[in-house]
Formats: sequence, C-alpha cells, structure tokens
Amino acid sequence: MIRLVKKQQIILKHREGVSNREIALQLGIDKNTVNKYVNQYEEELKKLLEANPDMDSSELTPGIIEKPTYNTENRSISDRAKAAIPIIRECLRENARKRESGRSKQQMRKIEIYDYLKKKGYQISYSTVRRLIETLEPSRHEAFIKQEYGPGAQTEFDWGEVKLDIAGTGYLKYQMAVFTSAYGNHRFAKLYRTQDTAAFQESHADYFAFCKGVYRKVVYDNMKVAVKEFVGPSEKEPTDALLELSAYYGFKFRFCNVRQGNEKGHVERSVDVVRHFAFSEPGDDVFSSLEKANQHLLVKCMEKNKSSLSDGRIPDETFKEEIPFLLPVLPKMPCFIKKTGLRVNKYSTVTVNKVHYSVPDKYVKKRLDARIYTGKVEIYDGDNKVAEHPRHYRQGEYVIDIFHYLHTLKQKPGALPQSSALMQADAMIKTIYETHYTADPKEFLLVLELMEDIGVENTANALKELEKILSTDYSASKIRVIYDSSMKGSKPHASPLPPAKEDKLSQKSKNTLQSYDRLRDVQSRKAG
Repeated sequence: MIRLVKKQQIILKHREGVSNREIALQLGIDKNTVNKYVNQYEEELKKLLEANPDMDSSELTPGIIEKPTYNTENRSISDRAKAAIPIIRECLRENARKRESGRSKQQMRKIEIYDYLKKKGYQISYSTVRRLIETLEPSRHEAFIKQEYGPGAQTEFDWGEVKLDIAGTGYLKYQMAVFTSAYGNHRFAKLYRTQDTAAFQESHADYFAFCKGVYRKVVYDNMKVAVKEFVGPSEKEPTDALLELSAYYGFKFRFCNVRQGNEKGHVERSVDVVRHFAFSEPGDDVFSSLEKANQHLLVKCMEKNKSSLSDGRIPDETFKEEIPFLLPVLPKMPCFIKKTGLRVNKYSTVTVNKVHYSVPDKYVKKRLDARIYTGKVEIYDGDNKVAEHPRHYRQGEYVIDIFHYLHTLKQKPGALPQSSALMQADAMIKTIYETHYTADPKEFLLVLELMEDIGVENTANALKELEKILSTDYSASKIRVIYDSSMKGSKPHASPLPPAKEDKLSQKSKNTLQSYDRLRDVQSRKAG
C-alpha cells in the first residue's frame, strides 16, 4: 500500500508532463500503480470540469487528494487459507467454552491463533488469519447506555500496579487500591505490597473512614480477592472477605460482566489518571518508606479532586453533596488473614506465606495460629499473643527475634556469635555485644534477659553510667543496680534480678555505687 505522500508525488509529476514510465522509475513504484492513480486523477478532474467549466484546472480538490484505500472485502480466500479454517473454528469454539466457564482472560487472541497455526505447519499470513476470524466470528460493535447516578449511590473499586523504590530496595511492584465515586469522580487511593485479602479489606476500611461514611453500592470486576468462583457465565460467588465487608459496613455490591471493564469506567480511567498524576514526575517514585509513599499519594489525590472535570464540576464540591447520602460508618473493621494450626519447627519458627517467623522457643513442635495484617504478623497460642513481627514478603526469609531464644542460648551459648538471632538483632543490641561481651556470651545472655525486662534503651543508658564508674565489670546485676538507682523516687521495678555474689571486687563496686548514689542525692538537693 502506498502512502498519501507517494500519491501526491505521482500526481504532481504527471501534471509536470513526466511520463508514467518515468514516474515509476523515479519513485520506485510499479508502473500499473502509477497508471491507476494518474487515470483516477484524470477522471476526477474531468468530472470537476464538466460540473464547473470555469474551474482552474490547477486546483486540486479533496476528492483527488484522498488517502489511497484498498477494498479487501471481496478478496478471494486461497486454498492454503481454506485448509486452516477447521483449526481456526476449533480455537474459536474453545474460546467460547472458556468464556462460559469464567476463564475469559485465558482465551486465544488472534495473534496466538496465528502462532498456533504456524506450529501446526500452516503457511498463512497474520492478516489472513485476522480476516478469517472476522468472517467466522464477526465482531459486533457495542453500544453504550449512558448512566445517571445519585449522590452517595455508588463507588467503584479497582487495583493498579506501580513500580516504586521504597527504602532503597530498588524498583519493586506495589499494588494501588483505587476508589472512584460514580456521581462526582471523587478519588481515593492507597498503596499495598501485595493484592491480598488483608489489603483488600483494609483499603475499604480506610476509604470509608476517610469518607466518614459508606457508599450504598460498590462495583468490582472479576478480581480474585472479590470473586470466589464463577457459578455460570454471568453469576459469581463472592469471597468471604467481600461478604464480611458487606455485612459489617452494610453496602451492596455488584460485579461487572466478564471482560467488561467499561461497566466500571470511572475507576478504570482513575487508575491511569492517579498513577500518572502521582508518580510520573522526576523523584515521585522514590520514597523512604511505604508510609511516606502513601502520604504523597493521598496529597496527589486531594490535588486532583480540586481540579475541574470536563463538564466543569469539581470532585471536591460534588463529594460534599454526597456526604449526607452516605451510610453511617462504623469503627474500623479488623482486617487480617487468619492461618490456623501452624507447626513450630526445630528452629522455633512458623511459616506464613513462605516466610519464617520466630516464636518463643518453648513452643517448638507445638501448633499456633497467625493473623496476617498488611504491615505485621501476629502469632497466637489460643487467645494469647506470643509473637509479633513486621510483615516480610521475600519467600524463604527468616524473621528472627533474639529474645525468643534465651532459653536455648543459655544451654548453647557457643551458638550465639554466628546465630541468625544475633545477626538480625537491633543495632543497639549488637553494639552492646560487640563492645563488651564477645568474650563472655553467657553474661550477655543475662544482659539480654535484662533488656527484655526493662527495655533495650534503658539497659544501654544504665550501661553507659556503669562505664563511667567501673570499667572492668559489666555484669547484668550491676547494670540492674544502676537502672534501679536511676529509678529512685519513681515506681520500683517489679522483678529485680538476684544479687551478685559477694566477692572483693563486687563489694568494692557496691561501695562505689553507694557513693555515687549519695552524690546524686546531694546534687538533687542543690538543684532543688
């Protein structure tokens, strides 16, 4: 097919008196093609002059300079193409079966049918395959019916994917939950690490809390977190997560028909609008934390809601109209995935979504339950919470709390230096160990017990005070004395450690500490 520019060149050279043969040589075009467009030009020009004899023959009209077109409707089908028709029919029948069973996203597209035919040995062009499919299963152009929505009547939900660099991890995929009201295009969005049940429920809870009310109906497509299974070509069974949300907040829900994203066109457009508006500018895709990224996203949504739509309305203003029509909002619904009967392995960890989380070592070989939130994992023995960790997503990762292994480490202190428990410990804990206890891991375990009792920061502060007084003995008992001394005049600690053995060094240290206490009392009176 030649382009309009070639057709123009043919006509202009013809008018300059260049022969058709020469035009074909100069432009590298078949002579029959040149003859075709020259004859067409002459016919059009003859018609124009007959209709208006006074017209300047140098004047080109739109009819003469139309883009070249080709009529392929009546083009005959070759024998090779005819031989492929039975295979194409079977592919189309399989597509129909997939649509009926709710697997529409797994249908073979035209290009995939073409590749399938090539694998079968058919020598046929892609354009011919497209033409045959259109002949065998003509597409019907859909008409749309304009909808009118009342205030507070409906909002639409969808997921969108963005790639962000958060906390220096490099660019990873994050899931963006997007809500858009049907009445006024008011938008709200929030980022999550994964598109799971906890994120699905929490996004609704946060949205309704933001709105201070609940829309009467929410529209979804056929996402896995909302649709449990397809009952038929048009009926879907909702997930327990969606049923729980609906029952708690009191909204109704509706699913789009398969492959009909236009049925929730507000949010389909909003995903792209929000994604580009929030994350396209330089520096708008790098954040120190997920919380910072979500703060940025909320600010951008609010900015967008203040800008006018094509019809002149401003989403912020139309949202104010909707507020009186929203259902009353309840306190935020607890949003988590519950896993039960998780076995504690020999490393005193339970596996949650292929990530290993530690629990106190007394639970080895027992079974516990877990609650998986979007940002944390809680582990329970019945109703008693025994562990809590930040949620991690890298499969096979071990998330270890050193305090969970105190009993085992006391029996095996030699295992401490190279243990995952120490390597993953708080930076302050590792500094204390490396500064004072590398030669005495047993004493460090007593210090760890003290940390668990009074806190890591309080232990570190007491240790600093002890360093000023005594540079040869950093036992847990002396750190306890310093801490208790600093707490005088406040509520005493409930569970002091047993006193240290009375050797000469300990007695001298005790006398020194008593002098230190008396000095503190004198300074306090002077300050008063």
